[in-house]
Amino acid sequence: MIKRNLILCVSFALLVFAQQGLASPAAGASDSVRTMATILKFLNHFPDDDGKAKLNKIIGSSDALAAEKTVASAILNLQHSASSSDKKKLSKVMSDNSASQAVRDLANIVHNLNHKPSSSDKAILKKYSW
Repeated sequence: MIKRNLILCVSFALLVFAQQGLASPAAGASDSVRTMATILKFLNHFPDDDGKAKLNKIIGSSDALAAEKTVASAILNLQHSASSSDKKKLSKVMSDNSASQAVRDLANIVHNLNHKPSSSDKAILKKYSW
C-alpha cells in the first residue's frame, strides 16, 4: 500500500513538472532563438565578437529557419538600431504567422531596438535565453 502511494505521488509530481516545462515559452524555442535571445539580453549598441561569431553560425546553419536567419542577420548588422532594410525584413517576420512566437518576439525587439533592449524587452528575452 505504501509502495503504491509512493509510486502515485512520484508519478503525479513528474506529470506536474513535465506540464510546467511544456508550458514554458522557452520549451519550444530553438537553439538559434535561445542564442539570439541571450546575445540581445546583454547587447549594448551592437553584438560583441563572440556574439557575431554565433550569429554567423546561425546564418550559415542548415538547421536554422529562414525567419531565424533574418533576425540573426539583422542583429549582426546592428549599429545602435536596425537598418531600414533590415526593419522591412523584420516586419515581414513579425507578421508571419508561420514563424514561431519566439522568432516574432525577437524580430519585434530588434525592429524597435535603440542602443539596447528595454526593460520589457529584457523580460521577454529572459524567457527565451539560455
